[in-house]
Amino acid sequence: MLRKITSLTSFFSFIVLISTSLVLYIVPQGRVAYWADWTLFGLSKEQWGDIHICTGVLFLVISILHIWLNWKPILAYLKKKAGEANFTSPAFFISLGITLFVAFGTLANLPPMKQVLELTQDFQAMGEAKYGTPPYGHAELSPLQIFCKRMGLDVDKASASIKNAGIELESPRETIKSIANKAGLTPKEIHEIILKDQPQKDSSVTDKSVEFKQHSGQSGTGIGRMNLEQYCTRFNLDLNTALGILREQGVVVDKATPIKEIAGALGLDSPRAIADLLNP
Repeated sequence: MLRKITSLTSFFSFIVLISTSLVLYIVPQGRVAYWADWTLFGLSKEQWGDIHICTGVLFLVISILHIWLNWKPILAYLKKKAGEANFTSPAFFISLGITLFVAFGTLANLPPMKQVLELTQDFQAMGEAKYGTPPYGHAELSPLQIFCKRMGLDVDKASASIKNAGIELESPRETIKSIANKAGLTPKEIHEIILKDQPQKDSSVTDKSVEFKQHSGQSGTGIGRMNLEQYCTRFNLDLNTALGILREQGVVVDKATPIKEIAGALGLDSPRAIADLLNP
C-alpha cells in the first residue's frame, strides 16, 4: 500500500509541477504582473509560485521516500551481473552526461538551453507590451501620497480624480494596490485615472529618456541576456545608431550579440551601464 501511495503521489505532484512550471515560464516579470494584477485561471503569479514551491517540497519528500522504498532496484541498475557495483556502464555515463550538459550548458549559454532562456524573455517582453510596466519596482505597494511624491504628481488632484471616478478613498496613506482592489481595477488603471487631471508635461523627449533610464537601471530585468536588437527594441533605440556608437568605442558587434558580452568588451561593471553609453 505504501509503495502505491508513494508512486501515485509522486506522479500527481509531478503533473502539478509541470503545470506550474509552464505557467511560471510564460508569466510576465513580477513587476509587470503585480502592476497589471495579472492572473491565470483566477490565480495570481504569487499564488502560482506558492503552489509550485509547496508542491515541489512534496515532490522532494515523496521522491526521497520512493528512493528509500526502491533502493534495491536502484542499486541493481548500477551493478554488474556478478553483483559488483558498476559505475562504468554506458547508462550511468549517459545519464550523468545529460544532467551535467544541461546544468553547465545553461551557465555557458549553449543551445538548446540558450533558446529556452531566450523564449522566456520573449514571453516576458510580450507581457510588458501588453500590460505595461510600473514606473518603479513594486509601485503598487506605495501609499498614494508616496507614489505621487515619487512621480512628481499633485496628491490632492490625484485623490480628487480617484473619488470622481467613484472609487472610495479613505486616506492618501492607502496603497495603490488597496485602492485598486476595492475598485476591482488594476494598479495600472488607477495610475491612468490619477494622470487624467494632472498638469500635462512635454513628454516628446523626456518620457522616452526617463523610461529608458528607469528600466535599464532596474535590477532583475534580464538585460544581460538580451541581444543588442532586443535591447534597442525594448528601449526604442535605433539599432544602426547603437552599432555606430559601439564601433566608435572600438567594439565591433552585430545585432545578435548579447548585452552581457558587449558590456564585458567595454570593460563595464554591469550590463545596465550600457544605458549611459547608448542613451547619453
